[in-house]
Formats: sequence, C-alpha cells, structure tokens
Amino acid sequence: MKNKIYKKMALLLTVFAALFLLGACSKLGGKKEASEATEVTEDKDEPDLTKEDEKTPNKKSGHDRSLSGKTKDNAAKTKEMSAEGAASLAELHKMIDNDPVMFGVAYLGNVGGLFDEGFEKGFPKWLEENNAELLEKYPFIREIDEDHIVGSVGNLYVIVPVDENATIAANRIKWNTDTWEIEDVSDVIYRSESGEPILLFANLGMDPDADFDTQVNITDNSGNTCTWYPGLGDEDTVIPCIPEDGNCYSWDFTEYGPSYVPLELKTWMADGWCGPTALGLAGSDEWGMTWSITTTAWETDKRGHFVLTFYPGDENGGAADLDWCYEGETEYEEQWSGFWTIQTSIEKPSLVTIDLSRVGGNSYGTADGPNYISETYSVLISQRGEDLIIAKGENNICLPFMTESTILSRLTLAYG
Repeated sequence: MKNKIYKKMALLLTVFAALFLLGACSKLGGKKEASEATEVTEDKDEPDLTKEDEKTPNKKSGHDRSLSGKTKDNAAKTKEMSAEGAASLAELHKMIDNDPVMFGVAYLGNVGGLFDEGFEKGFPKWLEENNAELLEKYPFIREIDEDHIVGSVGNLYVIVPVDENATIAANRIKWNTDTWEIEDVSDVIYRSESGEPILLFANLGMDPDADFDTQVNITDNSGNTCTWYPGLGDEDTVIPCIPEDGNCYSWDFTEYGPSYVPLELKTWMADGWCGPTALGLAGSDEWGMTWSITTTAWETDKRGHFVLTFYPGDENGGAADLDWCYEGETEYEEQWSGFWTIQTSIEKPSLVTIDLSRVGGNSYGTADGPNYISETYSVLISQRGEDLIIAKGENNICLPFMTESTILSRLTLAYG
C-alpha cells in the first residue's frame, strides 16, 4: 500500500516540479529564456488531474463537519467583515488579480483530530496559534464564518477566488489506483455562487489512499473554469493548479515562515554561503554594486549579458536597474528600473523583493512580454562577497535572465 502512495506522490510531485514553473512565467505573458542555472527536466507519466468525474454523488462522508447537518449548498454570504478584514481581502484580490490566475490559496497547517473544547472554541484558538503571521497580514481569514468552513480534520487551506462572483464547488473523490483517474465523487461538500473565501480541510488521511481526496472547481463570471486537487508537494509547499494548457491558475500566498529554506539552497549554505545584508548587496557608494550573468536570452538561441545593479538607500533597500544586451553588441536590448527591499537573514537566505518596470532598450514598445515585474527571491552571497545566488521567486515570476525551469542563477560581482 505504501508503494502505491509513493508512486502517486512521485507522479504528482513531477507535476509540481515540471509544470509549476511553466505556468508562473506564463501568467505574466512574458517571453522566457534558458538560464545557465540548474534545471529540472524530468519526463515521467503523469496522472490525469484535469479529468472531471460526471458520476452522481451517492454518499456522504463521515469526516465532514456541518453545523446545519446538511451539505453546504449555495452557502450564504459571509457575515459583514470588519474594516480591517475587508481591506486585507481587497489587498489580496488586487495582488492575485493577474491573468490567468483564478484563485489564491494558502496552506494553514494540519489538524489531526478533534479539539477538547469542541470545534467551535478549539479551532479559532488553533488558527491563531499556528498562523499568527498570516492572520496579521490577512485578518479576513479569522473572520470566515462557519458556513464557509468545510470539514474539521486534515490539511487546511484558505481559498480566495479572484472573481468575487465566482462559483466554488468542492467534492470528496476516490481515485482508481490502477489508472489514476477519478473513480467516484463520493461526497458533495460545498457549493456556492458568491465567490466568498472558504476554509477547506482536505487530505483527511483516514486511510493510506486518502491523499488528494478533494476536488475543487472554480468558475468565474465569464465562464472560465479550473479544477484543482489540494495537496502538498516538495518541502510541504502547495501544489499549484496547472491543467493541460500549462497555465498556472492558482496563486500561493502561504507564509512559509522563517524556518523555510528552499531545498536547492541548502547545499550552498553548507558550503558557507549566507544571506546578504543591504550593505553586501548594494554597498555604500552612490553608484551601487553591479552583479552580472551571461546566459541564453529569452527563448532565442542568442546569448545575452545581463547586469543587475542595486543602489543603496537604507538598511531596508534602495533603487535597482537591470539592463541586458545580446553578446557582442553594445546597445541594450532591454532596460529595467525600479526598487528593491530586503529582509535580512544571515544564517539562511535573505528575502529580496524586486520591483522593476521596463523603461527602454531596442525592444522597448515592440516586443511581447511583461513590462512590470514584482517578486520576492531567496538570495545567498558567497563568503568573499563576490557571488550571488538568486533562487526562483516565491510566485515563480521570472527576471529576464530566468526561465520557467530555472531553479537558481549565479551572478558575479562586476563592479561596485
């Protein structure tokens, strides 16, 4: 039985590793290029996670809590939120409203059983204790009412449709472990046409084949539909919603916490690399510090030379420029300008947020691709301070020298 679980997890993690990166750059509509970074290129059979089952639900699950004793069909609108909660929900909607994203999702942790004081009292306490940072940033989560809490045990996710009038449908499902196709929709657990955020318990773990036991369908006001199977992949990060078209329809806003370190950076840390400070990244001189990398440009077979300059401002950040030209040429193909901020960590990667707008270059105004980049990257610096490692972004949004398969990029100090 365990072999079946491992087989299923391996197949699904292939989806995570090979496709998540593809959809992330696609959602910006930008061009992509091959990097001189480590790449993931596995070719394995994958389960058909996009096939919807048309069978009529025929039973109820004993694992789902329902205050009314009935399936939560056409759930009522959430009770009126506080001004603080409504503002945080509006801010999240603004952040995730990025075509083709259809919903935001965050993983809140695992609830293994019943609470001594009962669910209604025990759950809010557990939520606060285990998600203080996320609830401080998005207080609307604690205000999600009982009509929009689905289940009571398992891995907990908060799901927020981009379209506030979207339809959400959630089902418990059973897989055929021979074909890895849906065998049965065993329970209809939630239906709503109001687009309200929900708290959803999935992956109940009541038997060895309970992984990926839930199906979520989201349909927006324009009739666009995506189907997602909640689950966790590498490093316990949320598996994205990436169907056969290769686009990523989910936006992971999980706060993974200060202890989270991307697996691909641990080897470098073992060799003495650490998170840079603002001074190590930008220096103290007004001309800043420039870091360079030469790699294949976008999807062409031409190589480009990229220079990323961080200018000092204060201990939290400053201005930034990113320019590149084709190898052997002197005129810039693209010029980007903007700002950077840093959350410094010495014993683990620093988190550097880069906000850039395309402002010039030969292809300015003529080439397809993004004109704005905003993303947070895990960054390490070498012991001598002459090399940087920039890992893939938290939302897999690519800098011009990255591609959807980039795991990390190594830049060298050019001057500064």
